[in-house]
Amino acid sequence: MDHSDAPQSATRKFAFFGPSDKHFVTEGGFCISVFAIIRKKGNVLLVKPRQHPRWQEWAPNWRVYESKSLTAEIGKCRIPSTYVREGEAPEDGLRRVMEDQLGVSQYSAGSSLLLNFYEPSRRYPGKMHWDYCFVFEVSTKEEMSEKPWLAEVTSVDPSGARPELGSSHGEILERVGSVWRERLQ
Repeated sequence: MDHSDAPQSATRKFAFFGPSDKHFVTEGGFCISVFAIIRKKGNVLLVKPRQHPRWQEWAPNWRVYESKSLTAEIGKCRIPSTYVREGEAPEDGLRRVMEDQLGVSQYSAGSSLLLNFYEPSRRYPGKMHWDYCFVFEVSTKEEMSEKPWLAEVTSVDPSGARPELGSSHGEILERVGSVWRERLQ
């Protein structure tokens, strides 16, 4: 394959991280997250957070939000998810979502779909932010209910109208829907 037309830009860098004196680190941040897409009768489960210290375990970025921004974020629905901890396998992050966040002990999940976002940072204007999102389609017969950290547990038709979603959860739902529709065709 001839790549002679490909741009040869000195600003293109590999995703190879290490100490910043020797390696490139994205200036707008880099996040690795796990998302649990739980379908019930064709709908996708969403949760609405409630102000609670447990969210420090799943959304530690909320620590740096200004009060007004945090209140707005908590008021939105989201896909059950968490940031991956250093050295943690995505499957272990999924376990934390299912067991700790949702209280579900019996579930099955296939391999993850990896979504990659490289977009302008909302927190650092003029910088780019990179997200790696491990998205699992999860099956469970257990019912999820409100917890002290969950104001609401609901489900929506992914192709229909839905509530306002937090962070980039709407983009993830859109991408997942299009990828899984292609798999079914």
